[in-house]
This record gives sequence, C-alpha cells and structure tokens, in this order.
Amino acid sequence: MREIRFIHCADLHIDSPFRGLSEVHPDLSGILYQSTYQAFNNIIELAIREKVDCVLFCGDIYDGADKSLQAQLRFRDGLQRLSNADIQSFVIHGNHDPLDSWFATLKWPEKVTIFGGDEAKRVSLIKEGEVVAYIYGISFPKRQIYDNLALKFVREDYEIPSIGLLHTNVGENTGHEPYAPATVEDLSSKGMIYWALGHVHNHKILKSSNPTIVYSGNSQGRNPREAGAKGCCLVTLYPDGDCNLQFVPCDVVRYNTANLDISSCNNVDDVIDSIKEKCEEIADKMDGRHAVILLSLTGRTVLHLELLKGNNLEDLLVRTRECFEGRNPWIWLGKLKLKTAGTYDLEMLRKGNNFISDIISLYDELEDVESPHWEPIRKALEPLFSTWQGQRHLEELSTEEILEIVNEAKSLTLDKLIKSE
Repeated sequence: MREIRFIHCADLHIDSPFRGLSEVHPDLSGILYQSTYQAFNNIIELAIREKVDCVLFCGDIYDGADKSLQAQLRFRDGLQRLSNADIQSFVIHGNHDPLDSWFATLKWPEKVTIFGGDEAKRVSLIKEGEVVAYIYGISFPKRQIYDNLALKFVREDYEIPSIGLLHTNVGENTGHEPYAPATVEDLSSKGMIYWALGHVHNHKILKSSNPTIVYSGNSQGRNPREAGAKGCCLVTLYPDGDCNLQFVPCDVVRYNTANLDISSCNNVDDVIDSIKEKCEEIADKMDGRHAVILLSLTGRTVLHLELLKGNNLEDLLVRTRECFEGRNPWIWLGKLKLKTAGTYDLEMLRKGNNFISDIISLYDELEDVESPHWEPIRKALEPLFSTWQGQRHLEELSTEEILEIVNEAKSLTLDKLIKSE
C-alpha cells in the first residue's frame, strides 16, 4: 500500500437560501449568499495547495432539487480546477440532490466520477500511473431512501485498499432524517479502510480505525443550529494502515448562540455595553470569520419590566447592530431574546401559602423531567410534528427547548401576578 492523501467533504448545500435572515444588512446578506460557494472554493484551494490525490464529495452538493444552473456550473468549474491539477473527484448524491433532480446535460471534467444509484460501483484511484486504492460509492436515486445502502457494498479486491462513500444516517438521535440507515457494525463488515460519510452536519469520528468511519460535517453553517466551525477532513492513509485525520475549517460565516447575564446592569447603557463586549468576545474566537450571534439576556434584574415594554427590546437590538456597522469581519446580532426575570424573591414566594405559591409549585413540577406532567405535554405537541400540514417546517422540540419554554412561561406568569421590587 502506498501513502494516500485525500479530502473528504459533504453537505456543501451550494446555493442555500439562508431563510429567516431577511433583516440582515445588505453587505452581510451578500456575504451569506456567497458563503456556500466560497466554502466550496476554499476546499478546492486546500486540495490544490496540499496536492492531494483526490477529493471525495459525499452528497448534498446542492441545497435542493430546484438548484440553480449557476450553482451547478460553479460546482463543475471547481471540479475542472481539480482535474487541471491532476486531482480526481468522486461524487455521490444525497437526499437533497438525488439523481432524478440533477441537470443532465452538463459535461463533467475528465477526472470526475459521479456514482449511480443502482449499485455500489468501484472506481480506481490512480497515482503516478498506479492503482493505489479503489473508491466505492452509491448515490440516492431519489430523495427518500430508507433502505440500508451499506449492504450493497461488496469489496472485490483485498490486495488494494478500498474507501467507501455513503450518504447515510448511522445510529439514532442524529438530528437528521433516517435516510439510508446503517450501523457502525454494517460499515465495519464491508472491508473498507475508510468510510467517508455525508448527511449529518456535525463532524464526527464514529470509529478511529479498522475501519476509520467519519462524518466530515457540512462545509458552511447555515443557521443557528449549525453553530461552530465547519469544514472538511484532510486525510492521510499510511502504508502501515494508520490514518491521520485533520479537520480543516473552510467556512466563511460562523454562528454562535450564547447567554448574557445582565443582573449587574443598572441601566440600558450598561446593557448595550455588555452586549457589545460579549459579541466581541465571541467574534474574537471565530478565527477571523464573519459572525452571526444570537444572544439571550438572562438574570434577575431591575430592568426586566422596562425591557418588556413596547418595542424596547427591538430598539435595543437595532441600536446594538449600529455599533458594529463597518466592522470587518462582520458581526451581526441576529436576535435578542429576553429571558430575564424580575427581582422578586422566588424562594420567599415559594414558601407562601397562597395562589402564587401554588403556581410556582406547578412550574417546579414542570421543570422536573421525571414529572408525570411531561407525558401529557409531549402528547399535546405530537400532532404538530406528525399530522399538522405545516409539520415539515418544524423540527421536534428537545427536552432542553421545552424546559426553556416552561421557564419563560413561569417568568411571564409571575410578571403578571407580582410587581417587581
């Protein structure tokens, strides 16, 4: 076995629309629109700079079946740059870009392999005229695939190392649709030295050796749920079978969600200064990327009722955004959420023998995940995520998100019942 170097990437979602950011400043809006293209270009430049042997694209190149021709041409142009640098590309299709949705008349560069959807095919990776590895892959023929595609992989030659490409949901609770479900055991039984996976947007190493099984994650975060660094994997397979894997950030814009305790703030100016300081602190840890930040204001504060009034919170958001205009890299404060509470003594109220103490006791039970109240809550929410016609636009609430709603409801209830001291 010769040393092999390659890039493993997935879920580029080129031309993603970045929904929910209509308020974004025009300058940052343009950066966001171009970010998925730029992240892809960063991967191409990394591949050429590192002189890798190939690049593996593991599905969901585009964001949807209605992808633009411009997006497809830009992807093809990037693969042409790789081909010109004598770097092979291997591409599979995922649930967002299945075979039945692609623009069929494009002419692909010479060193590009796009795998079909009938069976897992084998293609040679050639280095200096020698076959150094076999690349196996299979695409989604249509969007919804619930068969275990890993079972279609059959290694044909055990003398030369084999690498598998698969868009799949491995295990449970990944936060993604269970398309092409497989297990680590399924993948381990197929004789591959490395599995390059797509579909899950977080970088994860499911198995570090024999074989190495990895999700590269997506190359560019597109919403607050995709916070943190995004990029690709730079992989070296050594002759002795060892694998060196380096995660390389390629993103342009980075998301972060954080809490800010304003209990020590005495006035609105203090709040503005605290928000600015917190945003700068977060942005300084983003390696020079543009930052989209969502802040939740927390703590018991004398300012609670003032921030609740009228448009005060929205005005505070607008004023803080103005503080970052012209900054490079950009900071965009995407949202301010108010999770503060009044300065009433909750412990004293809890000890009372009255209606307010009864209300607090009920909320205390709701904040206990072992409480018998939880099952009725989940049953009440169930139709939203199963039968309601708009359910496709919703993601099922986690326990933490339900607890957050309960906590906000408690604060709102007490605000109505008690005057802040």
